[in-house]
Amino acid sequence: LSERANARERERERKGREKGRRRETMRTSGPSSLFARVLFFSCVVLLSASEEASGIKFRMFPNINNKECISEQVPEEQWDLVLDSVEANFRKNANRNLTDREIAARLASFRRPVQIEIGFLTMSPNPTDQTMKPIDYVIMDSKGGMISSRTSVTQEEIDWKGHVGGKGPYSICFTANKQFGVVEVDISYFHINVPEAIGTKYESHSSELSAEDIRDMKPVINEEELQYFAKEEHIAKLKGDMRQLGAAVYQSYYEQQHIKQILQRQHRGIYTIAGKTKVLGYIETFLIILCSVLQFIFVRRLFKNKKLVRGLTSMEL
Repeated sequence: LSERANARERERERKGREKGRRRETMRTSGPSSLFARVLFFSCVVLLSASEEASGIKFRMFPNINNKECISEQVPEEQWDLVLDSVEANFRKNANRNLTDREIAARLASFRRPVQIEIGFLTMSPNPTDQTMKPIDYVIMDSKGGMISSRTSVTQEEIDWKGHVGGKGPYSICFTANKQFGVVEVDISYFHINVPEAIGTKYESHSSELSAEDIRDMKPVINEEELQYFAKEEHIAKLKGDMRQLGAAVYQSYYEQQHIKQILQRQHRGIYTIAGKTKVLGYIETFLIILCSVLQFIFVRRLFKNKKLVRGLTSMEL
């Protein structure tokens, strides 16, 4: 019992020393480091809560750290579908039984065209400050190679279609200039997509791909999908959906024509009102100038008549 009591007493003393060290650290670190910890923890929570790097807003303090990076990769479900086609094509063209190590190596080395879409803008944290806050940015792939870069931008919508790579992650790094002070960066969206390349404009990047990548990139239809599309009722349903889509396109087209006509009518009315306002303005200006000239003439004549009367009265006297 005495040993247990001594152990508890030692545990209480140890906890008391740790609390004293934490208090001392808080005193020496000051409010600035405490604010930095809170800000860092908030950023970590926000980044971990979101599945995609979209709708993120953060502030950059150039005097403390003038560089911030955000990473994104191809969505897991989308990339898994791509790898399923790659594995099916790889097995089909091997003409032999493949080991798990060979399949894993092929999937790891697979490369294809990737589309990078980023939209962001910069502003001042102070709502009353409307000064421009330009920053520099660099887009990099998973190996650290530079894909694209620009300097002194305040708003950008990036749609990069000329890169061939893997799943990622892909990063965009922002660099703030000290002369512009604190900058608030608002990232509207950051997506990495793998668009269909066979028979589309992305096929022009095939020169950067190996023969195996081009072969394995072709989509594969499994037996379930083949049975689904081979049924007559499904084809009839697909035709019905196409007719509905055509009707929707037809309606949208003529709705746009109607809106265009409304805009033309409004523009014509605005132009007519602007012309009338201009004419009335010219008439008003002319009348003001005419009244000013007449006022000047009448006042001058009045003073001349007064001088003439004074001269006549002096002569009579």
